[in-house]
Amino acid sequence: MQAEPARLVHTATSRFAITRRWFARVSAFANKATFRIKRGTPAETIEELGKRWPLTERQRQALLERGKSKTGAPFIDEKVGNINRAAFHRSAFVLNAATHLVFVDLAAQLLLSLPELKLALVAANLILAAIAHAEMRSNFRALLAGPHALPRKRRLWGLLANPRYNKAVKKSSRPYARSAWKEKTLYRSGYFFNAVAIFLGSQFIVPPERLIFPFGFLLGKITGLFSTLVVFFDGWRGIRAGDDARLAREREVSVYRALDI
Repeated sequence: MQAEPARLVHTATSRFAITRRWFARVSAFANKATFRIKRGTPAETIEELGKRWPLTERQRQALLERGKSKTGAPFIDEKVGNINRAAFHRSAFVLNAATHLVFVDLAAQLLLSLPELKLALVAANLILAAIAHAEMRSNFRALLAGPHALPRKRRLWGLLANPRYNKAVKKSSRPYARSAWKEKTLYRSGYFFNAVAIFLGSQFIVPPERLIFPFGFLLGKITGLFSTLVVFFDGWRGIRAGDDARLAREREVSVYRALDI
């Protein structure tokens, strides 16, 4: 009688350990798939960055020195945040491409025989994923290059304005303008279009009614559940992309406040 509770406790502990290991594996896989760099102090952020990107000792030391400065720490945090956001866009559009390939047949739902439509939607999502990947690489290169030093505001002992200063300020605002355009025009539009297309064309690559009961019934329910989750995910990311575009515009405006007018 006394051995039975001990056996139950041991069984429950073993199952909890197995479940915990599975959750850890899923979390590790999601972390690798989304390429998320944990942000903290500049030293911690650089340490996490080195686990994702190959950094030479010279680059690591330069980033550590930059993180100790007053302007360098916000710069590193901003660029790493941009890398994380671009990596998330990349993973999200790859997920949408796979969803269109396997779970969506918009042409069939519209009573059209047009397999090229499926391929076009998959290709469009992969192109958006490639754009996000290029943006991620661009932010990483900008992080290694560091913030651009601005020339002096005035010249000739402060008597005349330096036109090179305002040009450099305007040039530093271009990355924010490009980021705002991508977030609003490309990513937000892509997420909302995917949400509508998946909602209208949700269907497994093999129609469930062609399968033997209950496999068709189960497949239809699973397909519907997965497609619904992706639709809500795309809607949420579309809203977030609009917020990110507004933040990029605010940063662009803040750069123009430094103009010497």
